[in-house]
Amino acid sequence: MRDADPTAEESTFFAELAARLPEIQDWYHQDDDGTLWMTVSYDFTQDNRIYQTLRLDYDGKGLRGGWSPSCLNGDDGVRADAAMIATAGPAGLRLDCVDPTTDAAAAAAWFRRHIDRWPAHPR
Repeated sequence: MRDADPTAEESTFFAELAARLPEIQDWYHQDDDGTLWMTVSYDFTQDNRIYQTLRLDYDGKGLRGGWSPSCLNGDDGVRADAAMIATAGPAGLRLDCVDPTTDAAAAAAWFRRHIDRWPAHPR
């Protein structure tokens, strides 16, 4: 986690995404070189148990999303590429960013495809 407040881009991105998916969660990070970024995640639960977590990294330059190997235990605070998250299609997401509102719409559509298919999804 980081001490810095969300950037204007992060705030806009998350507000737009949360308007479409209110149950989404946000986590804020900072790389060793000072680069700020965030993870948004969605937990797939049943009977008060988390079975899987879909995560997406956003830094204003790119979106990288895929399935967390351990429900963010162990890969929280680690960028998707460094955590070896499969971000290629069809289950993953790799996009260059345009603007926070457009990026949030793309992220919401990606999350929604997985949410609507769970539990029968390719992993």
